[in-house]
Amino acid sequence: MRAFRNNLLFLIFFSFSASARSQNYQAIHGSSYAGSLGPANNPASIEYVPYNWDITLFAIQSKEATNALKIRNRSLFGGTRNAKIEILDGTKKRLAFADQNIRLLNARLAITPKSAIAFGMNIRGYEFLQTSRYAWNDSIKTLPDFANANFNNTPLSGKMVSASWVEVYGTYAQTIKDDGNNILNAGVSLKVDRGLAGAYANGQGINYLPNSANNGIGYLLTEGTLQYGYSSNLDDINRNSNFSSNVRNFMRRTFSSLSADAGIEYIMLSGSDNDYEYNTKIGVSLMDIGRIHFRHGDYSRLAVAGKNNITDSLLQNRFADIRSLSQFNDSMAITANSLTPLGGDFFVTQPTRLIINVDQHLTGNFFLNGELTIPVSPSSVSNKLYLKQMNLIAITPRWENRTFGLYLPVQFNQAQRFWIGGAFKAGPLLFGVHNLVNIFSKNSSQNGGFYLAVTIRPGASNDKSSRDENLKLNRRERKKLNCPQL
Repeated sequence: MRAFRNNLLFLIFFSFSASARSQNYQAIHGSSYAGSLGPANNPASIEYVPYNWDITLFAIQSKEATNALKIRNRSLFGGTRNAKIEILDGTKKRLAFADQNIRLLNARLAITPKSAIAFGMNIRGYEFLQTSRYAWNDSIKTLPDFANANFNNTPLSGKMVSASWVEVYGTYAQTIKDDGNNILNAGVSLKVDRGLAGAYANGQGINYLPNSANNGIGYLLTEGTLQYGYSSNLDDINRNSNFSSNVRNFMRRTFSSLSADAGIEYIMLSGSDNDYEYNTKIGVSLMDIGRIHFRHGDYSRLAVAGKNNITDSLLQNRFADIRSLSQFNDSMAITANSLTPLGGDFFVTQPTRLIINVDQHLTGNFFLNGELTIPVSPSSVSNKLYLKQMNLIAITPRWENRTFGLYLPVQFNQAQRFWIGGAFKAGPLLFGVHNLVNIFSKNSSQNGGFYLAVTIRPGASNDKSSRDENLKLNRRERKKLNCPQL
């Protein structure tokens, strides 16, 4: 336990490899059967669905990816009693991503043959961490060891951002063009968000030099800043209060904000009489445009280094047994050149990203989906708090009909992890694993995750095609007009 606490000390103080501690049902991305789960990837997708309505009663998703550590003796669905965290050896930049979400009563309804709406409530959370290049190996046991191993990697830096929120959303999608051969749909989601909890740490320009007063043995901390903050409602939790009182107090200091999603889908029809059969479908969406609103907690601080005679050994002793933020601040007050309380509000930018999705019909019920995710968060702005989603490239072969489906998502994410996942659909149930290795190994739970959704779909009498016979006839007439006369 003490060894782990020492490891954690390095990561917290320099802010370069720990995180404080939600939208990716990869298997069905691009599928016309995604229904009420579709707005999570593209708001326009709710229009081109072959039934009038569907309701996702409940869905949950969790996903993590990192190149910084390994968790041993913990399976995907097992406990943590014998789990052991190991920091991975090597000299490199560290990255860590995590997202989780719970979707409650998400519903979709076709209101005309050319338009649809969706709505629901979601609870979401994201964590994102990145560091500068630093070295780690088994021989590092103390902070002086760490300083010695990383003298050539200075200045050190790192940032961590974590946020969770609840959102209530409404989505509208409509057909913009339908010439009988191609369809263009567009959609937009508007969301009212309520921040639940937020935290961040940002260490920059951390530098140290050999201790000349001690014949060059050991190091002196010379410069650097560490800013850390968290949402004020976390201060309102009282271990002596009952659950209902704590929930009431926790929610009292939360704040609302607005966000939005927008997307289009371009569908190249196959020429079949089945209007929900296509050759190619191309989706482009811009997701999570907005910020989450928080207020700084009582122990949020900005620390600036530069005080004389702050040695690595002194730091080791001062921060070796920290059990609370109050104790952490007390040690900071002794070792920092200045320590300034942080007040007022702070905002965390949502994981804004551009998603390009191409879905190709192969034959029968076989499809091949490709997806590229491009983050557009303001990473170039050093003082901006932003979240990132881990997705980068995914290719998903699938066999699917209305009731059943088999999926094999293959992903390469921004943490440079390569995953082969798997999922199946049976009636209302969708279950998937992001990384199949998680099922067979107890040492890979830090890379992967799972998703589960229960979605009710109507019987054939409520197929959308039963409502748009006139539209189908118009399409057929246009196709006849497009045929050359012999």
